[in-house]
Amino acid sequence: MRISAIAPLVILVSIPLSPQNSSTPRIYDNPDAYQIYSLLLPDEEAFGFAKGTLIIQEETVSKSGESCFTAEAEAKFHDALQDYSRVNRRKWLLQRQFQTDKPYEIVNSATIRVSPPGDWESFYNRYPESGGFIIMSAVGFNKEKTQAVVYTGTSCGVLCGRWTFHLLEKVEGSWKSVPGVRCMTVS
Repeated sequence: MRISAIAPLVILVSIPLSPQNSSTPRIYDNPDAYQIYSLLLPDEEAFGFAKGTLIIQEETVSKSGESCFTAEAEAKFHDALQDYSRVNRRKWLLQRQFQTDKPYEIVNSATIRVSPPGDWESFYNRYPESGGFIIMSAVGFNKEKTQAVVYTGTSCGVLCGRWTFHLLEKVEGSWKSVPGVRCMTVS
């Protein structure tokens, strides 16, 4: 009798813990990426619309760049595009490393989510004068970290938003946007 009472305990104790799910978001702590984000923030619609605190979605987003780049850009940014695909296979958690004069909050997607869909009034009641919210992908770099690819966007209402890829090169120590993106989504 005693043995059978102990046996279930032994079985429970010997069950191995499962490894961390690879889809669990990790902290995104890449100083070069935050330099790029900080450079691009003023171009986001929410940045221009915001009279108060910017809202940045905490989780990165992943968007396929298939057919969004010129043939020349695809060839030139091949390594950065490959890295973009690799690094965006998972979600990352953005950190308070943005360099901007505007106040901002990093908010998880569940809190931002407009529910029911299209109920922007409740969003703006929670985040007045925010101008909407900004999403960003993780940044893909070439091996030398002199080229980068990133996807960003703003959602600001039912028919308000803009999302696009960006190609950047590091020139004399500073990141500069370069041409080569063929698609942009506007609402």
